[in-house]
Amino acid sequence: MKTIKNLKDKLLEEEIRKSVEEAWPLFIDFLKEKKARVTQARKIVLTQVFSRHDHFCADDLAAALATGPNHVSRGTVYRTLALMEEAGFVRVIRDTDVHAHYEHTYKHPHHEHMVCDACGDFIEFEDPKIIQHIEQACRDEAFIPRTHRLVVFGKCSKCSKAQKPA
Repeated sequence: MKTIKNLKDKLLEEEIRKSVEEAWPLFIDFLKEKKARVTQARKIVLTQVFSRHDHFCADDLAAALATGPNHVSRGTVYRTLALMEEAGFVRVIRDTDVHAHYEHTYKHPHHEHMVCDACGDFIEFEDPKIIQHIEQACRDEAFIPRTHRLVVFGKCSKCSKAQKPA
């Protein structure tokens, strides 16, 4: 069993390494276009973001990078996340408390979110009909879309069940 977990971890590490190798030159081009500095700290942030497979807060990422050999300042984390969002490498999702959560989007299919008001869980879902409606609305208005995000707030099944009287 441990061997399977080790193999999965190695495959995930390899996938992250490849994604970073592909994305970093694209991010460098974006940074140069924006006349922003290309730094090792920004590469560390990008690598850490790509190694996460959750919906994380900038503060969580900054705390993870606050110490150790890959130390990056809180300000650099926030500025790099903003640049990564602008470049299309991450997406921001706001919860009901207007906290910003991030997820990396590089080589990931577009999806929407449901956020539980009670426990804060993020539930991802895909629906091609939603995409079709948005594309049609944009065509109808001669609007050129850059991106979109749809977040539905409510209660997840777990919290709904927990609230119901027995």
